[in-house]
Amino acid sequence: MTRSIGLLRGVGGPTALKMPALREVLASAGLGQVTTLHVAGNIVLDDGGRSPNEIARTIRDAVRVAFGFDLPVLVRSHAELADAHARNPFADASEGRWVQTVFLDTTPARPLEVPAGIPEQAVLDGREVFVRYPEGIGGSKLQAAWFEKRLGVTGTARNANTIAKLIALSA
Repeated sequence: MTRSIGLLRGVGGPTALKMPALREVLASAGLGQVTTLHVAGNIVLDDGGRSPNEIARTIRDAVRVAFGFDLPVLVRSHAELADAHARNPFADASEGRWVQTVFLDTTPARPLEVPAGIPEQAVLDGREVFVRYPEGIGGSKLQAAWFEKRLGVTGTARNANTIAKLIALSA
């Protein structure tokens, strides 16, 4: 069976979810064996022959019904996640938590224009934006919401360390 990765956007703070409860809800929704990573909405599951859109809809509906939160969900197969990680030009940076991939729901029609004079580097490649934050992420303007607004898409970011763990869990 093929494993897929569901990435919930916006998990935390007022929309925090208990991972054991989330696993139970998603398994009850027919998503097979469900594993979560951290508390940030990283889900590894059996795709059961479903399309990524079906999986995303099932997760989003289940979370809305069970927890009352309408959170966007992006889905990638194990192969797609591994491919994105391999294409990340910053993946080998010494500080993996300061390298992120912003996963997008669609390939943007707009080009990515990063402001001049900032230390961050960003590259748009298909449905992913690869970002390196040499001075840390916290104070940067280039957060996932910045990319969403400029590119006109929905996205969610994960750091290189988390992506590597998700690849290993979904193998």
